[in-house]
Amino acid sequence: MTERQRFNLHEERLAIYSRDGGICQYCGEPVDINHFEVAHRIANTVSNRKRYGAEVVDHRLNKATTHAGRCNSGMNCGFNPGKCQEIVEAICNQKCQRG
Repeated sequence: MTERQRFNLHEERLAIYSRDGGICQYCGEPVDINHFEVAHRIANTVSNRKRYGAEVVDHRLNKATTHAGRCNSGMNCGFNPGKCQEIVEAICNQKCQRG
């Protein structure tokens, strides 16, 4: 990973943390900025990349601030096709609004 890619990743993580107000999106408790994780709602797997595409899996709307461990794992909505579809639609709607 280049220095620029690391910088972009760091900036994205901070933007997600800020968007979520420093609150774990799984348990609802505050998360220390020095110890948070960014969880994929639709997991970052080969099969999900084939099914939904990298644009969905890597999109900020598919990511959430969480605590490490159980909270991060709990964000995975792969077992809930309806929730996955909601995320895909939200991403598509955002892209359509931007033109």
